[in-house]
Parts: sequence; structure tokens; C-alpha cells
Amino acid sequence: MQESRSQEILLTILVSTSVVFFFVCLLTYFFFRQQKKRFQHEQEVLQLRETFNQTVLQSKLEIQDRTLDHIAKELHANFSHLVSLININLSAVLAQSSGEVREHVNETKLLAKELMAEVKALSVSLNSDFIMKAGFDKRLEHELQRLDKTKKYLVSYNREGTPFRLPASQEIVLYRLCQEILNNIVKHSEAKNVEVLLSYSENSLNLRISDDGKGFDEFKATQEAAERESTGLLNIAGRAKLINAELQIRSTPGSGTQVSVAIPLNKSY
Repeated sequence: MQESRSQEILLTILVSTSVVFFFVCLLTYFFFRQQKKRFQHEQEVLQLRETFNQTVLQSKLEIQDRTLDHIAKELHANFSHLVSLININLSAVLAQSSGEVREHVNETKLLAKELMAEVKALSVSLNSDFIMKAGFDKRLEHELQRLDKTKKYLVSYNREGTPFRLPASQEIVLYRLCQEILNNIVKHSEAKNVEVLLSYSENSLNLRISDDGKGFDEFKATQEAAERESTGLLNIAGRAKLINAELQIRSTPGSGTQVSVAIPLNKSY
């Protein structure tokens, strides 16, 4: 009787333990399943947010490019016409001038000619169609020549490997990215030397732009850019992301800045 009672108690304990264990396993299963669903949902939300941000950024940059194209055409059409009229009037004055006045008129004509050349160069640098025709390599070289002509910087430009063309849309984004970098150098760096290396390989196109300016605190600059929605660093990062480029910005206060851009050729745009 005692033994039968003990077996009943043991069986009850085993059944109870099994039931409890089953429910624990069931609860654990549903808990992890719920966590997995929650994680997948969060990933989907992040993906949707990332896609939305990319779409907004791409639209914003496309609007910027269309605006730049419009400005380029207006510069070429209106300023060219005005400078031509100025030259005509100066030529008329020159024919009736002599001595010191003639020298001043000649000097003014030369300045008008320089102005026309600068307006034309600026117009070309803003025109996406011209960039697509000339190619990124040539347009980058021209942009650096313009920077060198200011006499404020010693510019060094080197190329390695066999040049090749990227898709036109990709080249435009890369060129605008370079313009942002060079613009930051002019506005903030206080540099004297600018070095650019464009390297072509079988697997990638690599670009490195370095300056010997005052540099900056990377973490602080990135944080401030996000808080103020400053367009410089954000546009550089955004454009790099649009063309699947790997971007590295290295800078420390007092030691200059180096920006590296690598575009793997096996990635689609």
C-alpha cells in the first residue's frame, strides 16, 4: 500500500513536471517567435526608412542638379551676351581714346575677357550634360586647374592605371561629390597644398583628396552636421551612398584632411 502510494506520488510529480516543462517550452517558443517577428518588423521598418531616406536624398540631389543645369544655361546665355555688349561699347570708346584713358580701356577689355572665361568655366562646371560628354576624369582635372589658378593653393593631380568610364549618372554624382570636397577645402581648411590621386584598377575606381589645412574633429563635425543639417559633410556622405561608394574621411585638428572614395566595379548603381 505504501509502495503504491509512493508510485502514485512519483507519477504525479513526473506528470506535473512534464506538464510544467511543456508549458515552459511552449512559452519559450512563443516568446522567441514573438521576438523574432518583432526583430523582423524592426528590420523591415529600418529598411523602409532607409529606402525612404535614400529616395528623398536622391530627389533632393536631382533637384539640385537640375537647378545647377538651369543656372549654367542662364549664365552662358545672359552673362555672355552682357559681356559681349560691354566689349562692343569698350571698343567704341577705345577708338576715341588716347593716352592714359586708352590704357584703362584696354585693361578693362582684358578684365571683361577674363570675366567671360570665368563665367564660361563656371557654366561648364555646373552643366551635367557637359560632364557626361567630357567624362569625370577631364572635368575633375579642369576643376583642379581652376583651383590652381587662384594661386592660393599648390595643387597636385596624379592618375594611376588605365582610365575607364563609369555610367554617366554615376560620374555626375562622383563629380558633384568632388566639388563638395573641394568647396569644403576652400571654405574651411586654410590649406596651402591639395593633393589628388585618381586610381583605376580592375576591381574599383579609387579617389583620394588630401589637404594640409587645419583639419577638424571628425566626431564633433559629424554630430554638428546632423544637428544643424549642414549640407557639406551630409551631401558628401549622401552622394557616396547613392553610387555604392565606400567613403572614408580622416582628419585631426592641425593635421589636415584626407577623403577617400572607392567605387567597386562589381556593384550595380
